Amino acid sequence: KVIGRVRNMPRNREEVIRKINNLSDEFFRKLYRMDRPTFNWLLEKIRPRFEKKKGRRGGDSIRQGANSSSEFIDPMIRLAVTLRFLAGGSYLDLAFGYHISYKHVTLYCFQVMEYVDDILDNIKFPLENEAALRELEQGFLKISDGAFIGTVAAGDGVVFRMEKPAFEEVSGDVSSFFTRKGFYAYGMQGFVDSKCRFLSISMNLCSSVHDSTAYYVSSLSQAIRDGKLPSWAHIVLDEAYVNRQQELSPFKGKNLDIWKDSFNYHLSLHRQCVERAFGILVQRWGIFWRPIRVRFDRRPLLIRVACKLHNLCIDMMGSSVPGVVRSDIRPGDSASILWSDGTDGLYRGRRSDLEDTNTRDFLVHGLRNLDFKVLF
Repeated sequence: KVIGRVRNMPRNREEVIRKINNLSDEFFRKLYRMDRPTFNWLLEKIRPRFEKKKGRRGGDSIRQGANSSSEFIDPMIRLAVTLRFLAGGSYLDLAFGYHISYKHVTLYCFQVMEYVDDILDNIKFPLENEAALRELEQGFLKISDGAFIGTVAAGDGVVFRMEKPAFEEVSGDVSSFFTRKGFYAYGMQGFVDSKCRFLSISMNLCSSVHDSTAYYVSSLSQAIRDGKLPSWAHIVLDEAYVNRQQELSPFKGKNLDIWKDSFNYHLSLHRQCVERAFGILVQRWGIFWRPIRVRFDRRPLLIRVACKLHNLCIDMMGSSVPGVVRSDIRPGDSASILWSDGTDGLYRGRRSDLEDTNTRDFLVHGLRNLDFKVLF
Protein backbone atom coordinates (compact mmCIF):
# COMPACT_ATOMS: atom_id res chain seq x y z
CA LYS A 1 0.00 0.00 0.00
CA VAL A 2 1.08 3.57 -0.64
CA ILE A 3 1.46 5.37 2.66
CA GLY A 4 -0.05 8.81 3.25
CA ARG A 5 1.36 11.79 1.42
CA VAL A 6 4.64 13.02 2.90
CA ARG A 7 4.68 16.73 3.69
CA ASN A 8 6.16 18.77 0.84
CA MET A 9 6.28 15.79 -1.53
CA PRO A 10 5.06 16.86 -4.99
CA ARG A 11 2.15 14.88 -6.33
CA ASN A 12 4.19 13.67 -9.30
CA ARG A 13 6.53 11.86 -6.90
CA GLU A 14 3.55 10.34 -5.12
CA GLU A 15 2.52 9.02 -8.51
CA VAL A 16 6.01 7.55 -9.05
CA ILE A 17 5.73 5.63 -5.77
CA ARG A 18 2.26 4.44 -6.73
CA LYS A 19 3.56 3.22 -10.09
CA ILE A 20 6.46 1.36 -8.47
CA ASN A 21 4.08 -0.38 -6.09
CA ASN A 22 1.75 -1.34 -8.94
CA LEU A 23 4.39 -2.85 -11.24
CA SER A 24 3.94 -6.50 -12.15
CA ASP A 25 6.46 -8.84 -10.50
CA GLU A 26 8.03 -9.73 -13.85
CA PHE A 27 8.46 -6.13 -14.96
CA PHE A 28 9.69 -5.11 -11.49
CA ARG A 29 12.46 -7.70 -11.67
CA LYS A 30 13.50 -6.63 -15.17
CA LEU A 31 13.52 -2.99 -14.19
CA TYR A 32 15.45 -3.22 -10.93
CA ARG A 33 17.35 -6.51 -11.44
CA MET A 34 15.93 -7.93 -8.21
CA ASP A 35 12.52 -9.13 -7.06
CA ARG A 36 10.15 -7.12 -4.92
CA PRO A 37 10.89 -8.89 -1.57
CA THR A 38 14.63 -8.24 -2.01
CA PHE A 39 13.99 -4.61 -2.95
CA ASN A 40 11.70 -4.10 0.05
CA TRP A 41 14.17 -5.77 2.42
CA LEU A 42 16.95 -3.47 1.23
CA LEU A 43 14.66 -0.43 1.35
CA GLU A 44 13.80 -1.03 5.00
CA LYS A 45 17.50 -1.33 5.81
CA ILE A 46 18.43 2.01 4.25
CA ARG A 47 15.24 3.94 5.05
CA PRO A 48 16.39 5.05 8.56
CA ARG A 49 19.47 6.68 7.00
CA PHE A 50 17.23 9.13 5.17
CA GLU A 51 15.29 10.43 8.12
CA LYS A 52 14.95 14.13 7.51
CA LYS A 53 16.50 16.32 10.18
CA LYS A 54 14.64 19.43 11.17
CA GLY A 55 16.22 22.75 10.40
CA ARG A 56 18.45 21.37 7.63
CA ARG A 57 18.33 23.10 4.28
CA GLY A 58 20.40 23.56 1.17
CA GLY A 59 23.37 21.18 0.87
CA ASP A 60 22.66 19.56 4.23
CA SER A 61 19.06 18.88 3.23
CA ILE A 62 20.25 17.02 0.13
CA ARG A 63 22.42 14.82 2.33
CA GLN A 64 19.54 14.08 4.70
CA GLY A 65 16.91 13.31 2.09
CA ALA A 66 15.66 16.51 0.48
CA ASN A 67 16.63 18.47 -2.58
CA SER A 68 17.76 22.08 -2.63
CA SER A 69 14.13 23.21 -2.38
CA SER A 70 13.62 21.13 0.78
CA GLU A 71 11.24 18.77 -1.07
CA PHE A 72 11.49 15.36 0.51
CA ILE A 73 12.52 12.56 -1.87
CA ASP A 74 11.24 9.25 -0.60
CA PRO A 75 13.90 6.53 -0.02
CA MET A 76 11.91 4.24 -2.33
CA ILE A 77 12.50 6.64 -5.20
CA ARG A 78 16.16 7.01 -4.27
CA LEU A 79 16.70 3.24 -4.19
CA ALA A 80 14.77 2.74 -7.43
CA VAL A 81 16.83 5.42 -9.17
CA THR A 82 20.08 3.89 -7.88
CA LEU A 83 19.20 0.40 -9.08
CA ARG A 84 18.19 1.77 -12.47
CA PHE A 85 21.47 3.69 -12.59
CA LEU A 86 23.39 0.46 -11.91
CA ALA A 87 21.23 -1.34 -14.44
CA GLY A 88 22.49 1.11 -17.05
CA GLY A 89 19.86 3.83 -17.06
CA SER A 90 20.75 7.32 -18.34
CA TYR A 91 20.80 10.03 -15.70
CA LEU A 92 18.64 12.21 -17.96
CA ASP A 93 15.99 9.51 -18.32
CA LEU A 94 16.09 8.89 -14.56
CA ALA A 95 15.62 12.58 -13.83
CA PHE A 96 12.65 12.75 -16.19
CA GLY A 97 11.03 9.46 -15.16
CA TYR A 98 11.37 9.89 -11.40
CA HIS A 99 10.80 13.67 -11.26
CA ILE A 100 14.11 14.65 -9.69
CA SER A 101 16.75 17.18 -10.68
CA TYR A 102 19.11 15.85 -13.34
CA LYS A 103 21.92 17.70 -11.54
CA HIS A 104 21.39 15.56 -8.45
CA VAL A 105 20.89 12.08 -9.94
CA THR A 106 24.45 10.85 -9.39
CA LEU A 107 24.58 12.53 -5.98
CA TYR A 108 21.47 10.63 -4.86
CA CYS A 109 22.78 7.38 -6.34
CA PHE A 110 26.11 7.54 -4.56
CA GLN A 111 24.45 8.48 -1.27
CA VAL A 112 22.43 5.28 -1.54
CA MET A 113 25.54 3.31 -2.54
CA GLU A 114 27.39 4.58 0.51
CA TYR A 115 24.55 3.44 2.75
CA VAL A 116 24.31 0.04 1.01
CA ASP A 117 28.07 -0.38 1.32
CA ASP A 118 27.81 0.34 5.03
CA ILE A 119 24.76 -1.85 5.65
CA LEU A 120 25.68 -4.91 3.58
CA ASP A 121 28.66 -6.71 5.08
CA ASN A 122 28.29 -9.77 2.90
CA ILE A 123 31.69 -10.09 1.22
CA LYS A 124 33.59 -12.18 3.75
CA PHE A 125 36.20 -14.92 3.51
CA PRO A 126 35.92 -17.09 6.67
CA LEU A 127 39.64 -17.70 6.88
CA GLU A 128 39.78 -18.95 10.46
CA ASN A 129 36.29 -20.47 10.68
CA GLU A 130 36.78 -24.20 10.19
CA ALA A 131 33.07 -25.03 9.97
CA ALA A 132 32.40 -22.32 7.38
CA LEU A 133 35.41 -23.41 5.31
CA ARG A 134 34.23 -27.02 5.36
CA GLU A 135 30.85 -25.85 4.13
CA LEU A 136 32.55 -24.01 1.27
CA GLU A 137 34.50 -27.17 0.45
CA GLN A 138 31.30 -29.22 0.33
CA GLY A 139 29.85 -26.88 -2.25
CA PHE A 140 32.81 -27.41 -4.57
CA LEU A 141 32.87 -31.17 -3.90
CA LYS A 142 29.34 -31.42 -5.31
CA ILE A 143 30.60 -29.87 -8.54
CA SER A 144 33.45 -32.38 -8.94
CA ASP A 145 31.53 -35.43 -7.59
CA GLY A 146 33.79 -35.57 -4.56
CA ALA A 147 36.97 -36.03 -6.58
CA PHE A 148 38.74 -32.74 -5.87
CA ILE A 149 39.00 -32.09 -2.14
CA GLY A 150 40.07 -28.95 -0.30
CA THR A 151 38.78 -26.19 -2.61
CA VAL A 152 37.19 -23.32 -0.69
CA ALA A 153 37.24 -20.56 -3.33
CA ALA A 154 37.85 -19.86 -7.01
CA GLY A 155 39.59 -16.69 -8.13
CA ASP A 156 40.40 -14.68 -11.22
CA GLY A 157 40.77 -11.13 -12.45
CA VAL A 158 38.29 -9.02 -14.39
CA VAL A 159 38.33 -5.47 -15.74
CA PHE A 160 35.55 -2.95 -16.23
CA ARG A 161 35.85 -0.50 -19.10
CA MET A 162 35.95 3.12 -18.03
CA GLU A 163 36.51 6.56 -19.42
CA LYS A 164 40.08 7.78 -19.54
CA PRO A 165 40.90 9.17 -16.08
CA ALA A 166 41.96 12.77 -15.80
CA PHE A 167 45.63 13.51 -15.23
CA GLU A 168 44.90 15.01 -11.82
CA GLU A 169 42.74 12.08 -10.69
CA VAL A 170 45.56 9.52 -10.94
CA SER A 171 48.57 11.70 -10.10
CA GLY A 172 49.62 11.69 -13.73
CA ASP A 173 49.76 7.88 -14.03
CA VAL A 174 47.10 7.67 -16.73
CA SER A 175 48.85 5.00 -18.83
CA SER A 176 48.72 2.43 -16.01
CA PHE A 177 44.96 2.18 -16.49
CA PHE A 178 45.26 1.43 -20.21
CA THR A 179 45.07 -2.31 -20.92
CA ARG A 180 46.92 -4.16 -23.61
CA LYS A 181 43.54 -4.87 -25.21
CA GLY A 182 43.18 -1.23 -26.13
CA PHE A 183 40.88 0.43 -23.59
CA TYR A 184 41.00 2.10 -20.19
CA ALA A 185 39.71 -0.09 -17.38
CA TYR A 186 39.38 -0.56 -13.64
CA GLY A 187 40.68 -3.95 -12.50
CA MET A 188 39.40 -6.28 -9.81
CA GLN A 189 40.50 -9.60 -8.39
CA GLY A 190 37.49 -11.65 -7.30
CA PHE A 191 37.20 -14.85 -5.25
CA VAL A 192 33.90 -16.71 -5.05
CA ASP A 193 32.25 -19.78 -3.54
CA SER A 194 30.49 -22.58 -5.39
CA LYS A 195 27.27 -20.54 -5.52
CA CYS A 196 29.08 -17.67 -7.30
CA ARG A 197 28.95 -15.37 -4.24
CA PHE A 198 31.92 -13.07 -3.75
CA LEU A 199 34.01 -13.99 -0.72
CA SER A 200 36.75 -11.44 -1.32
CA ILE A 201 37.47 -8.69 -3.83
CA SER A 202 40.58 -6.60 -4.35
CA MET A 203 41.11 -3.41 -6.37
CA ASN A 204 44.59 -2.47 -5.15
CA LEU A 205 46.49 -2.13 -8.44
CA CYS A 206 45.99 -0.65 -11.89
CA SER A 207 44.39 -2.77 -14.61
CA SER A 208 47.59 -3.00 -16.67
CA VAL A 209 49.44 -5.17 -14.15
CA HIS A 210 49.65 -8.95 -14.39
CA ASP A 211 47.03 -11.01 -12.56
CA SER A 212 49.69 -12.64 -10.38
CA THR A 213 50.92 -9.25 -9.20
CA ALA A 214 47.41 -7.95 -8.56
CA TYR A 215 46.63 -11.09 -6.57
CA TYR A 216 49.88 -10.96 -4.59
CA VAL A 217 49.00 -7.57 -3.09
CA SER A 218 45.45 -8.61 -2.20
CA SER A 219 44.37 -9.13 1.40
CA LEU A 220 43.53 -12.77 0.68
CA SER A 221 47.00 -13.52 -0.65
CA GLN A 222 48.56 -11.85 2.38
CA ALA A 223 46.32 -13.84 4.73
CA ILE A 224 47.34 -17.11 3.08
CA ARG A 225 51.02 -16.17 3.35
CA ASP A 226 50.41 -15.42 7.03
CA GLY A 227 49.09 -18.94 7.53
CA LYS A 228 45.49 -17.94 8.29
CA LEU A 229 44.00 -20.48 5.87
CA PRO A 230 44.08 -24.07 7.24
CA SER A 231 46.66 -26.27 5.52
CA TRP A 232 44.02 -28.64 4.11
CA ALA A 233 42.30 -25.83 2.17
CA HIS A 234 43.24 -24.12 -1.08
CA ILE A 235 41.88 -21.76 -3.74
CA VAL A 236 41.90 -22.50 -7.47
CA LEU A 237 43.22 -20.09 -10.10
CA ASP A 238 44.06 -20.12 -13.80
CA GLU A 239 47.43 -20.49 -15.50
CA ALA A 240 48.23 -16.77 -15.16
CA TYR A 241 48.88 -17.31 -11.45
CA VAL A 242 51.88 -18.93 -9.78
CA ASN A 243 51.11 -22.40 -8.43
CA ARG A 244 51.71 -22.71 -4.69
CA GLN A 245 50.70 -25.03 -1.86
CA GLN A 246 47.35 -23.36 -1.22
CA GLU A 247 46.96 -21.49 -4.52
CA LEU A 248 46.53 -24.05 -7.26
CA SER A 249 46.84 -23.37 -10.96
CA PRO A 250 46.72 -25.96 -13.78
CA PHE A 251 49.60 -27.86 -15.31
CA LYS A 252 50.85 -26.17 -18.46
CA GLY A 253 51.50 -27.84 -21.77
CA LYS A 254 49.65 -29.95 -24.32
CA ASN A 255 51.23 -33.37 -23.89
CA LEU A 256 50.17 -34.08 -20.31
CA ASP A 257 49.60 -37.57 -19.00
CA ILE A 258 46.02 -38.63 -18.33
CA TRP A 259 46.18 -37.88 -14.60
CA LYS A 260 47.57 -34.38 -14.94
CA ASP A 261 44.95 -33.78 -17.60
CA SER A 262 42.32 -35.04 -15.16
CA PHE A 263 43.65 -32.66 -12.52
CA ASN A 264 43.32 -29.74 -14.93
CA TYR A 265 39.78 -30.77 -15.83
CA HIS A 266 38.57 -30.98 -12.24
CA LEU A 267 40.34 -27.75 -11.28
CA SER A 268 38.58 -26.11 -14.22
CA LEU A 269 35.21 -27.37 -12.96
CA HIS A 270 35.79 -25.48 -9.73
CA ARG A 271 37.31 -22.43 -11.37
CA GLN A 272 34.29 -21.99 -13.64
CA CYS A 273 32.42 -20.68 -10.60
CA VAL A 274 34.33 -17.39 -10.74
CA GLU A 275 33.71 -17.11 -14.47
CA ARG A 276 29.99 -17.57 -13.88
CA ALA A 277 30.07 -15.04 -11.03
CA PHE A 278 31.63 -12.40 -13.28
CA GLY A 279 29.11 -13.26 -15.99
CA ILE A 280 26.14 -12.85 -13.63
CA LEU A 281 27.56 -9.59 -12.26
CA VAL A 282 28.06 -8.06 -15.70
CA GLN A 283 24.73 -9.28 -17.08
CA ARG A 284 22.80 -7.97 -14.09
CA TRP A 285 24.32 -4.47 -13.99
CA GLY A 286 24.21 -2.72 -17.35
CA ILE A 287 26.50 0.05 -16.15
CA PHE A 288 29.32 -2.40 -16.98
CA TRP A 289 28.14 -2.81 -20.59
CA ARG A 290 29.82 0.46 -21.54
CA PRO A 291 32.73 2.53 -20.18
CA ILE A 292 32.05 3.70 -16.62
CA ARG A 293 31.44 7.45 -16.66
CA VAL A 294 31.54 8.57 -13.05
CA ARG A 295 34.14 10.46 -11.07
CA PHE A 296 37.28 8.35 -10.75
CA ASP A 297 37.30 8.19 -6.94
CA ARG A 298 33.73 6.84 -6.98
CA ARG A 299 34.49 3.87 -9.21
CA PRO A 300 35.69 1.46 -6.47
CA LEU A 301 32.53 2.14 -4.46
CA LEU A 302 30.34 1.51 -7.49
CA ILE A 303 32.03 -1.83 -8.25
CA ARG A 304 32.04 -2.94 -4.61
CA VAL A 305 28.34 -2.14 -4.14
CA ALA A 306 27.49 -3.98 -7.37
CA CYS A 307 29.28 -7.05 -5.94
CA LYS A 308 27.45 -6.74 -2.60
CA LEU A 309 24.09 -6.46 -4.34
CA HIS A 310 25.09 -9.46 -6.47
CA ASN A 311 25.58 -11.47 -3.26
CA LEU A 312 22.32 -10.19 -1.81
CA CYS A 313 20.38 -11.25 -4.90
CA ILE A 314 21.92 -14.75 -4.82
CA ASP A 315 21.18 -15.13 -1.11
CA MET A 316 17.54 -14.05 -1.49
CA MET A 317 16.70 -15.10 -5.04
CA GLY A 318 19.06 -17.98 -5.90
CA SER A 319 21.96 -18.19 -8.32
CA SER A 320 20.06 -18.37 -11.60
CA VAL A 321 21.77 -16.30 -14.27
CA PRO A 322 19.73 -13.19 -15.15
CA GLY A 323 19.20 -12.58 -18.82
CA VAL A 324 20.36 -9.41 -20.49
CA VAL A 325 17.47 -6.93 -20.64
CA ARG A 326 17.55 -6.05 -24.33
CA SER A 327 15.66 -2.79 -23.93
CA ASP A 328 18.55 -1.38 -21.87
CA ILE A 329 21.15 -2.07 -24.57
CA ARG A 330 22.57 0.90 -26.44
CA PRO A 331 24.69 0.89 -29.60
CA GLY A 332 28.23 -0.21 -28.76
CA ASP A 333 27.27 -1.99 -25.51
CA SER A 334 28.78 -5.34 -24.60
CA ALA A 335 27.52 -7.56 -21.79
CA SER A 336 30.50 -9.93 -22.05
CA ILE A 337 33.22 -10.39 -19.44
CA LEU A 338 36.53 -8.58 -19.99
CA TRP A 339 39.36 -10.61 -18.50
CA SER A 340 42.32 -8.94 -16.83
CA ASP A 341 45.04 -11.06 -18.37
CA GLY A 342 47.49 -8.29 -17.65
CA THR A 343 50.75 -8.00 -19.52
CA ASP A 344 53.51 -10.55 -19.94
CA GLY A 345 56.08 -8.39 -18.15
CA LEU A 346 58.13 -10.25 -15.58
CA TYR A 347 56.05 -13.41 -16.08
CA ARG A 348 57.10 -14.00 -19.68
CA GLY A 349 58.62 -17.47 -19.92
CA ARG A 350 58.50 -18.18 -16.20
CA ARG A 351 59.58 -21.68 -15.17
CA SER A 352 56.16 -23.06 -14.32
CA ASP A 353 57.69 -26.54 -14.21
CA LEU A 354 59.38 -25.44 -10.98
CA GLU A 355 56.04 -24.53 -9.42
CA ASP A 356 54.96 -28.09 -8.66
CA THR A 357 53.70 -28.55 -5.12
CA ASN A 358 52.78 -31.30 -2.70
CA THR A 359 49.14 -30.24 -2.87
CA ARG A 360 48.96 -30.64 -6.63
CA ASP A 361 50.78 -33.99 -6.48
CA PHE A 362 48.46 -35.17 -3.70
CA LEU A 363 45.35 -34.34 -5.72
CA VAL A 364 46.74 -36.01 -8.85
CA HIS A 365 47.46 -39.12 -6.75
CA GLY A 366 43.92 -39.00 -5.36
CA LEU A 367 42.39 -38.84 -8.83
CA ARG A 368 44.49 -41.83 -9.88
CA ASN A 369 43.32 -43.84 -6.86
CA LEU A 370 39.69 -42.97 -7.60
CA ASP A 371 40.28 -43.76 -11.28
CA PHE A 372 38.80 -40.40 -12.28
CA LYS A 373 39.97 -40.25 -15.87
CA VAL A 374 38.89 -37.64 -18.35
CA LEU A 375 38.43 -39.09 -21.82
CA PHE A 376 37.70 -36.92 -24.83
